[in-house]
Amino acid sequence: MRLQTRLLSVMVLLLCAVTIGANVTTAQRDQRPEPTGFLKRAISEAGAPALTSDQETQLNTLFANFRKAQPAGPDEELQAAHAAYNSAILAGDLATAQAQATIIANRGAEISKTRMQAAAKLQIDVLAVLKSGGQLDTLKEKFGDRLVELIGPLGGGPPFGGGRPGDGPGFRPGGGPGFPPGQRPTRDGLK
Repeated sequence: MRLQTRLLSVMVLLLCAVTIGANVTTAQRDQRPEPTGFLKRAISEAGAPALTSDQETQLNTLFANFRKAQPAGPDEELQAAHAAYNSAILAGDLATAQAQATIIANRGAEISKTRMQAAAKLQIDVLAVLKSGGQLDTLKEKFGDRLVELIGPLGGGPPFGGGRPGDGPGFRPGGGPGFPPGQRPTRDGLK
């Protein structure tokens, strides 16, 4: 009887540990990293004055506004052009495929331009906040031109207007082809 009680206790403890581990993992995955955390480390490494609470509030507002202004989902026009392109290829219609390729390239360039312009505004606004607190010059001395690269992804996305998941097929930063959701290749064809 004692052995059964001990086994039951061990099983209950293991079950609790697994449940807690799963909850912690889910909570960590759902959390967005604090953008000012990265800046604080860079500022500390450079030996610049720490961010004030007012600066942190300003930066968090900038980041939140930037993220809210980003499109919530994939671009419908780009998705439609990709679908038409794929259909034209399957139908052997070169003229339509080439016309859709032009639409895809132009729309992709337009989306990239818009993202880069928004990222540039965010980065300039971040630098202005850092300048007002006296951190900018020290950061420039430490990181030089790399400072732009370091603050590039602070808005929650890739720097330089890189693609976002679900934008549709096309080449992404890193050189690989991207596929829209539900159309990723598998061993048995498209998923």
